[in-house]
Amino acid sequence: MNYRILGLSGLRVSSVGLGCMGMSHAYGAPADRKEMADLIRTGKILHWGISEPDVEYLRRAHKVCPVTAIQSRYSMMARWNESIFPALEELGIGFVAFSPLANGLLTRCYSENDRFDPVADYRAYMPQFRKESFGQNKDLFSLLDGLAEQKHATPAQISLAWMLCRKPWIVPIPGTRRLSRLSGTIRNHSRTAPNLSERRDSTAFTFSFRRSSDTASQIKRR
Repeated sequence: MNYRILGLSGLRVSSVGLGCMGMSHAYGAPADRKEMADLIRTGKILHWGISEPDVEYLRRAHKVCPVTAIQSRYSMMARWNESIFPALEELGIGFVAFSPLANGLLTRCYSENDRFDPVADYRAYMPQFRKESFGQNKDLFSLLDGLAEQKHATPAQISLAWMLCRKPWIVPIPGTRRLSRLSGTIRNHSRTAPNLSERRDSTAFTFSFRRSSDTASQIKRR
């Protein structure tokens, strides 16, 4: 298994985020500020992070207690958080990317004909899964499929490799409900990522994917 170091406090994690987990995700409600401060002061919490901060909030928090990593949405299709990268690099803070496969769209396992249960699956309301989005993003899908064929990999592996080549302090955390898909997603990613590094700049994208439900997705090769 390959590993990466997040932040300056020596946090070592799997390069595809196996084992990364928010404190409130599986251990109940987060502690209040005083309790968290006591846990850090007594050495019971060695590393801590923030979810989806802007640059101003991150700098203020980092002055109070050095931040190890932040967690925010990031993928080939959702790149607005690249604006915070210079601050992360300056402060020595890692980036944990959730939804690195755009909620499964970049796996290429879905088409414009797929429908999701609006009661049980929030993807039913996500703009990238609308029928018109598939046509608008055909250039991205074509490039992704072409690279996957060239590298003898899956589109999901290519998507994660692209991210791993962006910065050494980025760790994606792909999610799935199926063990078979998890195994297929992470298999051979260590082989794919170095081979893709030569195309890091030439395959850069500018992708507009606003969180407004009325906004269509747009892609432009740079």
